[in-house]
Amino acid sequence: MRIFFWLRCFCGSLVCSLLFACTPPELSEKNAAAGINLDLQNPLVRKLYDFRDERKVDSLLNYLDDADPTLRYLAALSFASIPDSGAISQVAGLLGDEVEDVRIAAAFALGQIGKAACEKPLIDAFMADDPMSEHQRFNAIVLEAVGKCGSLASLRNIATVTTYKPADTLLLEGQCRAVYRYGLRDSILPVATQLMISYVANERIPVPARLMAAHYLARSKNVRPDSAQAKEIAAGFVRARNSPEVRMALATALGKSQTEPAFAMLSKVIASEQDWRVKCNIINALSIFEYDTVRALVTPFITHKNQHISLAAAEFFIRNGQVKDGDYYWRITRDHPDMPMATQIALFRASNKLLSVRNQPESKFYVIDRIKALYQQAGNPYDRAACLHALAEFGWNYRWIHDKGYTDPHPAVKTAATEALKSIAELSNFYSIFGENARTVRRDLYYYFREAIAGGDVGMIVASSEGLQAEALNYKSYRDTARIGILKESLAKLKLPRDVEAYMALDKTLAFFEERPAPLKPVIPNNHPIDWEEMKKFSARSTVTIATGKGPIVLELYPLWAPGSVANLLRLANSGFFNGKNFHRVVSNHVIQGGCPRGDGYGALDYSIRTEIGLVWFDGAGYLGMASAGPDTEGTQFFITHSARPHLDGKFTIFGKVRSGMEVVDQIQPGDQITGVTVQY
Repeated sequence: MRIFFWLRCFCGSLVCSLLFACTPPELSEKNAAAGINLDLQNPLVRKLYDFRDERKVDSLLNYLDDADPTLRYLAALSFASIPDSGAISQVAGLLGDEVEDVRIAAAFALGQIGKAACEKPLIDAFMADDPMSEHQRFNAIVLEAVGKCGSLASLRNIATVTTYKPADTLLLEGQCRAVYRYGLRDSILPVATQLMISYVANERIPVPARLMAAHYLARSKNVRPDSAQAKEIAAGFVRARNSPEVRMALATALGKSQTEPAFAMLSKVIASEQDWRVKCNIINALSIFEYDTVRALVTPFITHKNQHISLAAAEFFIRNGQVKDGDYYWRITRDHPDMPMATQIALFRASNKLLSVRNQPESKFYVIDRIKALYQQAGNPYDRAACLHALAEFGWNYRWIHDKGYTDPHPAVKTAATEALKSIAELSNFYSIFGENARTVRRDLYYYFREAIAGGDVGMIVASSEGLQAEALNYKSYRDTARIGILKESLAKLKLPRDVEAYMALDKTLAFFEERPAPLKPVIPNNHPIDWEEMKKFSARSTVTIATGKGPIVLELYPLWAPGSVANLLRLANSGFFNGKNFHRVVSNHVIQGGCPRGDGYGALDYSIRTEIGLVWFDGAGYLGMASAGPDTEGTQFFITHSARPHLDGKFTIFGKVRSGMEVVDQIQPGDQITGVTVQY
């Protein structure tokens, strides 16, 4: 019952804006007076950042008991980026440090390490005796950290505390973050779910806490609200009229409840909702309900002027359409010839997926011919890529996909072609689709995958490697020394760290053929030190502007949390690297992503930079993060969030935020060009 005690005692009303701030928090006056000074021109400060960058665990451990609190702070925070379980006991020793910011860094790092051994020292460190509410910031960090590593007993204790007042802003937010982190670990208790539901339904609860409670309900896999709970969530949706971030998560939560109250709310608000992000989530949430009713609700939005909404409505029918309407989806494009190309392709894809060659041959082959025509007409390679995925809904298109896609000049199309072939190879009903020709198709796909791997294109290698592991096709029967030798030769030609994704995928496929355990990720040594020269002119007033055809996006950067990522962006911007690159990936109500040299997401330069985790969270729209293929694989690709993405916290570097131009971010579509990136010092 220890957690109940320290939570019950923690009920101060001071609201501190420093905990989960949108921008990096300033150190408090008290702790600044104690000697913490993150001056990036200080050689010792740079040294600690370099130790983190070089993953020098032993060197960092030596600074955990340094007399200088700045160095203790940086050393402790470094273990948020280097989750080394061997450092637990020494980092935990700083939970009692005299300087609160050092304690905060230690608690945060232990949460990132996330091992069960972190739980007890965190609980022991919680400052229950806090009559003046001086330690809310620390205690809230402890709560979230427990959520990342704690037991179900701790979750029960956290979730059974109901004495908090709406004025206890940080306490409530810390409690909700703790429950949310448990949910991401599939640690669910009914009492915790009910607490989160009660919070979202209470408009007196601070919005940051309601946001985390809503994301818990939306993202926890095993949470399925019943009818009574759906009513409370629906009430929370209405009461969040000024908080679209909360509404969009609650819409997703309602989409997990196949109940009348859930449907009543979603069907009522789909037409009146004004925020495009919420409307997209409502469309997706309706998937769980009776198709005939939902079809009438979703169809009008196919022609919506907002491209995100239009595409979401069309893609709804790819996932949820029915055979009886297979001839209906493509006909919508005939009546609305001016709709965006991406929406048209999605509708043709839905028809291609559902139309039957046996029962509707004329419509089926008309749809296939139209998709092929759209491919030939498309000037945007991302539209051509979408056409190939649409064609793959009918496996017999596999040769056309190969012939056109493999010879397309754009890497994004080549990669899409291989991904489309992979999806055909992975069909659960592969043999029933191809019948007596299945052996021939199986063989053809095998050689197409081999061709792609031998060609050395990294995007094609990733998809082909996965295709060769298609369970139903059992390509192990093709194994012999010569064939495996070709794969090994291709693996040897890949260059690390640039080609790390292709290397990992191909190495895993080799292990599959050789019947050995899946290999570990290759160890990539530090190969791109922090460029401190780039940082000399940079100040708190400096900004970076991404120029696009739809307007400028102005960014502020966070060098105190991620100096390596900031310096990397500055160097690339000043060299003109980004000029002419595309935003190659757009996931509605998630992110836009750019900076890939190839334009398909698999491109990189001949170096990598480190993952840098700081005391900042993906708690809203406009955060600037580094794309990666896993820890310490970042390079040139970045993303900007459309909305709060807390499930990305602690996994991806946050190194800035949009200062102005979110309306531009919301308009970006795949293929939109970055005309330039400039730094204003």
